[in-house]
Amino acid sequence: MMKLLITTFFALLFVSQIQAQESLDSNQDVASLDQEIAFTDSNPNIGNNGFKFETFTTGINSKYSDYGVGFFKEKFISFSARKIGALAKIDPNTKEPYTKLYCSDITYEWDLRRPLLFSHVLNKGENLGTISFSKDGDRIYFSKSIKEDTQKFQLYTAIMNPEVEGEWINITALPFNDTSYSIENPHLSKDGKTLYFSSNMPEAIGGYDIFKVAVNNNGTYGAVERIEGSVNTVLDEKFPHTSLDNKYLYFSSNGHNSMGGFDIFRSRNASLNYVATRNLGNTINSAKDEIAYIPATETVGYFTSDREGGKGKYDIYKIREYVVDQNVAGIVRDTETQIPLADATIVLLDADGEEVATVNSDQNGEYSFPVDAFLDYTILAYKEGFERNSTSFDTNTNLVATFETDITLDAKAAEIVETEEKTFIKIDNILFDFNSDQIKDISTITLNTVVTTLTQNPDIKIDIKAHTDIQGSSAYNLKLSKKRAASAMKYILSKGISEDRLTSEGYGESQPLIDCDTCSDAQHEMNRRVEFIIVRD
Repeated sequence: MMKLLITTFFALLFVSQIQAQESLDSNQDVASLDQEIAFTDSNPNIGNNGFKFETFTTGINSKYSDYGVGFFKEKFISFSARKIGALAKIDPNTKEPYTKLYCSDITYEWDLRRPLLFSHVLNKGENLGTISFSKDGDRIYFSKSIKEDTQKFQLYTAIMNPEVEGEWINITALPFNDTSYSIENPHLSKDGKTLYFSSNMPEAIGGYDIFKVAVNNNGTYGAVERIEGSVNTVLDEKFPHTSLDNKYLYFSSNGHNSMGGFDIFRSRNASLNYVATRNLGNTINSAKDEIAYIPATETVGYFTSDREGGKGKYDIYKIREYVVDQNVAGIVRDTETQIPLADATIVLLDADGEEVATVNSDQNGEYSFPVDAFLDYTILAYKEGFERNSTSFDTNTNLVATFETDITLDAKAAEIVETEEKTFIKIDNILFDFNSDQIKDISTITLNTVVTTLTQNPDIKIDIKAHTDIQGSSAYNLKLSKKRAASAMKYILSKGISEDRLTSEGYGESQPLIDCDTCSDAQHEMNRRVEFIIVRD
């Protein structure tokens, strides 16, 4: 549990309005990472787990407790027990002044300037905690302590006075408040339809769990629900905050085999619940409390901690996450020959089986997709004449550029086709090198389908007939066709088919499919062929 019972935090943020750069000031004092890395030995499960952060002081911390909240109209919002004036009212439980809301200017390097009081209307005689803003900034949800217990919180909402900028009016308690338990850490989803919070209400499976409630368009609220999935434990979960793209829920917990006290975790937002909960690792978490993760950009954010070396009891830190653009890439091959397959269709599926993207393999059988870190994916591949196949993989780090995932496809047996004139095994054309009886590697895949058909139908016999186009002399073409028919037969025999089931003959240019005096390239190609005719006894 947190030593100072940090019972509140954070708010959504008008991050989209903040147009600052994403660079960090190289002259900032970097909080020591050596001590954090040392905790790997005490908890090896949360060591080098693929996250990498660099931690910086923010410069706004006082000798009292300071906590980050979020963003509002290009300002950083925090709440703090910092003392204002000589006669500050002291909380008997924390022995510090009551917490108040503050706002700070943000520099282009995401550093924070001197905090100023955020709202005289809200800052009264109670402890104020997390505050969350609607996307347009005209409504807030905030937490404040009850008079009977300064460490027990309830939730309230207010709207911006349309006639007075910065004045909050119509302060209203939320209907599901109950002074028999604490409700803390409100966080409004970016679409304004869901309010998250932490509470130790009776429905919690631990001390504090994370709950949600629907916010209806008419100002009413749905039923309070404990969020489903792998977030809540029998210990405490607090400070919910959604990622900028709404794919993840960040939260703090002293469960989940934390490194000590509260750690920061991330859970993926699946269709029905939250899954794949992960500790953000020892480059941000320590043996102390790390709470209230606030993303500002894809790689910059803030959190609060009581770690060693801080200025006050709890301090606000800025972090930069090192993220590599990631992709999955591989080659689609024929299973037996390992020959790359061009123009195969490859589909990337997420953990819910939803299609993420689709591409076709190139001439080398290669494909590539961009992917996100710490997710489970499935690759589905298919091609005409082949059985479908799939393989699963996980992007278990934020620091690897490419996850190599090859996939193989089994060729289907060649189809037997019966017409009035003949019965034959239908295949793609067999390709040979120019003026050669050498079978091209790609055509061994086709011949293997013939072998499979013969294996599955042990009673049939075939006559292999090779034909050429009309280019060159008829004598040469006849000789070449006989060699090509013999090459096809030799390959099939090498796969274990009995010789008494096979015959071969070449017919040169004498039996064209297309009878043409001046043939096009396409017509020549159709006339160059190898046929597999089924012989009837």
